[in-house]
Amino acid sequence: MIYSILDACHFVLEDQGESQSSFWLASQAVEGKLWRASEADVRDALLKDIKKLGTSSRFVQVGEDEFALREWTTRSTNRSAKPS
Repeated sequence: MIYSILDACHFVLEDQGESQSSFWLASQAVEGKLWRASEADVRDALLKDIKKLGTSSRFVQVGEDEFALREWTTRSTNRSAKPS
């Protein structure tokens, strides 16, 4: 179930299987009718979640404007943020 912008981002990242920019996440969320959000909304939500929850966040920032699921980085010693 998708209850928030973060849920929509999680869904898109799982579907894509690799890290994505906030622009791509926003466009996919809107295109898939998951959540209506701008690139800035997505980036702000992800950064706030990461800052607030730290290592408990579902997300990690892997580039200046690229995000991945934390579980990808903990499953693999390769820091590329792609699932094994």
